Amino acid sequence: MNKKKIRFINIVIVAAIVLLAVLQIAVVGTEDGDFEVNGAGRITALPFELFGMELYLTTSVTVQWVVMLLLGVFFFFLGRNLKEKPESKRQIIAEFIVSFFNNTVRDSMGEKYYKYAPYIGALFCFSMFSSLSGLLGFRPPTADISTIAAWGIITFFLVQRNKLKTGGLKGAAKSFIDPVAPLLPLNILGCFTDPLSQSFRHFGNIMAGMIIMSIIYWALGSLAIFIPAVLSLYFDIFGSVIQAFIFVTLTMSYVSMADCSSD
Repeated sequence: MNKKKIRFINIVIVAAIVLLAVLQIAVVGTEDGDFEVNGAGRITALPFELFGMELYLTTSVTVQWVVMLLLGVFFFFLGRNLKEKPESKRQIIAEFIVSFFNNTVRDSMGEKYYKYAPYIGALFCFSMFSSLSGLLGFRPPTADISTIAAWGIITFFLVQRNKLKTGGLKGAAKSFIDPVAPLLPLNILGCFTDPLSQSFRHFGNIMAGMIIMSIIYWALGSLAIFIPAVLSLYFDIFGSVIQAFIFVTLTMSYVSMADCSSD
């Protein structure tokens, strides 16, 4: 790596630290206070009940809808007036993003599962930007187990769907006694534990990062300026990206491994 690239990377890191520090001063503040960890905040009660239980609009749901809205606007902007031959940086960025997820799905799942690329791309972006919302002072929706559990449930149904589609009812049933019949209880248990562990892994890492950063803010008090900014590079930025990547990688692995066509 030449000196110009090293200098550029250093500038980017320093700029990121300064930006994070400014965000922390503007959004989080530097006042001392009691340290506490709470769940998603309740905004308002919904005008109906479910099975006798009162429902609430929470901050997790609100932030998720804001993230979906912003992603929708962003990708709508990137997808407008596309040419057969790229003539703008906007189209080059759009094609790079699409090619990245297409190639990722091909490499991980094979050409047969190419159609999963839009879902994997949407899930990755939704997860990553939901986690990054913590940089703006919001409680990340990915620090709420209900959010990640919903994605895990989707993975569960995708796996069962792929078993039925590739092997039919007979092939799907046979997969539960593969490689030997005594493993039936463990295979049935695995259907539920795989998406469950996948969900808790993502939730646990984001929640842990949020708690650690909250402790640092609380411990440093008025000195919480540049030190948390440095740590945010890992806990908020790197952690958000890597956890989103791990989640979609596991999703692709579980779905592709549920192929019963060769059984």
